[in-house]
Amino acid sequence: MRQLAAAALREPLVHFLVAGAALFIALSGRAPDVGERRIVVDEPVVAALVNHHVRAFRRPPTAQELDDLIRDHVRSEVYYREALRLGLDADDEVIKKRLRNKMLAIAGAEAEAARPSDAELQALLDKDPARYAAPPRYSLEQLYLGDDTPAVRAAAAASLQGLKPGARPGIAVAALPLAARFDQASQTDLAAQLGDDFAAALAALPVGSWSGPVVSGFGLHLVRIEQRLPSPPPRLADVRQRLENDWRSAAVRKAQDAHLQALLDGYDVTIKRPS
Repeated sequence: MRQLAAAALREPLVHFLVAGAALFIALSGRAPDVGERRIVVDEPVVAALVNHHVRAFRRPPTAQELDDLIRDHVRSEVYYREALRLGLDADDEVIKKRLRNKMLAIAGAEAEAARPSDAELQALLDKDPARYAAPPRYSLEQLYLGDDTPAVRAAAAASLQGLKPGARPGIAVAALPLAARFDQASQTDLAAQLGDDFAAALAALPVGSWSGPVVSGFGLHLVRIEQRLPSPPPRLADVRQRLENDWRSAAVRKAQDAHLQALLDGYDVTIKRPS
């Protein structure tokens, strides 16, 4: 790859670069500043272009492709520098946001690379174990009523009104290619078969009585939860990745806030609200 990069530097691109320099002079009407107007495409630059191509396409660029990459790099530099010279970056919200994001990345880079200790992760787990606990499991029975329509909802409400304990609702059911009951099914399994709305609604339903109507991906159901089995307390080994993600996110935010405050300390900020 280094040989390819070195060979690319010997390609006849000098004419292109010279033409670019001539264009600079024509546009600016003044002699180019050496530091500001000089574009150097040396071996490290070419190597970076080659590496980027390899990451994207899993192979080195051909000689023609590398020539195009170098030309595009020079074009980008030309447009970037000329845009700055013309002040096109001023008051541009898109550019401000991009630069802000880069500053945030710099501020949080060290925290992003840090690795928490087991003690730190365990402390985070102990602080909010419910956040990392697995969802409960359910044993339940369901009656599928059909599509979600006002008529079906009214019939469901009527069937539950005055229903005695242990009795089944007297309502017509529709055919559904799913089990009528589930035993110790996880919330994830129920969501996969009946939809996220159905699985989420179970947490608010009472145990031991018919409730509904409950919306699924198929329509409306009446549901009787027989058991709601809470999951055991989460263990560090089982939720380590989630804990690390949360720990790192908090560490990055803390580092970014500290960096911003250090910068703000060097500014005199005056806020004048409209009267």
